Amino acid sequence: MNVVVVGGTGYVGSAVQEALLARGHQVKVIARHGKVADGARFVPGDVRDMDLVTPFIDADAVINLVGIIKEVPAEHISFEGMHVETVRRIITAMSATRVHRLIHMSALGTRPGAKARYHRTKWVAEDLITHTTGLHYTITRPSLLFGGGAPFFQMIESQIKLPVTPIPGPGTTLFQPIFRGDVARFLALCVDTPQTVGQTYEMGGPQTLALNALYELVAKAKGKSHITPWHIPYGLMMQLARVGQNLPGFPVSVDQLIMLQENNATQDRRWEKFCRPITPMQRDF
Repeated sequence: MNVVVVGGTGYVGSAVQEALLARGHQVKVIARHGKVADGARFVPGDVRDMDLVTPFIDADAVINLVGIIKEVPAEHISFEGMHVETVRRIITAMSATRVHRLIHMSALGTRPGAKARYHRTKWVAEDLITHTTGLHYTITRPSLLFGGGAPFFQMIESQIKLPVTPIPGPGTTLFQPIFRGDVARFLALCVDTPQTVGQTYEMGGPQTLALNALYELVAKAKGKSHITPWHIPYGLMMQLARVGQNLPGFPVSVDQLIMLQENNATQDRRWEKFCRPITPMQRDF
C-alpha cells in the first residue's frame, strides 16, 4: 500500500518508516527536515501551510505523527496550530483526494476537560477525526515512550549526572513506559488491519513505574549505583516555569509540570493482540 507519513522524520517517525517498509509498504514522508529511510520518499514542507493535496494523491493511507510537547511562541508554534489545525488540514486534503484511511497518534491522558492544554488540544483533534463522515480512522494514545534516545529519558540522564538529582514533586506519579518500536510496529500494522478501524487504543508497556523508579532505572542502566534525589515542590517549579518557560533553553513548561502531576497509565491491553510489548529493562533508553 502507498502510505504517507506526516511528521515522519521525528523520534517516532523514523521508527514508523522502518516498520512500514518492513511490511512491504511504499512510504512517502512529509516533514520540514530530517532523514528518511532507504526506500522511502521525502517530501519537504511545513504541514501548517504546504500543499497537502498533491502528496496525498494515490495514497492508500495517511499516518499523522505531528505533535509538540512544548510551545515556541517566538516561532509561532502552538498546540492549537500543530495539534488541531494540522489535523484539520490533513482531513481536508484527504477528502479532496478521496483517501479514507487515517492512523493518528495522540497521547495517553487526552480527554475533554483535561488540565493541560497539550491534552485538551489533542482531544479537539481526536474529536475532529471521529466526527468526520467516511473517515476510516484508528487513534493511538501511547504513554511515555522509551528507546532510541527518548527525549524524556535523555533529560533524566542529564540530571542523574549532577551531585544531587532534581526530581519534580514527590516523584510518585505513575507511568507505563512503552517501547518506541512497539508503537511504530502497531501503527504500521494498523494500515492494513481492518479490525483496528474505528478504534481508539490506549497504549502502555508491561510495567507501571513511579517517577522515582524511572530515575533509579536510568541511573542503573548508566552504571550509577546511587543517586541523591532533590524533590523540588511543584509550587516552586510552577513559579519558575511561569517566568522562564518562554526563554531559550528553559527545561520545562507550566503545561509539562501539570502533566507530570497526573498518572499516565492504562488498563487497555487490546493492542497487545497485535504486538508483544518490550520491557524498559530490555532496551536502551
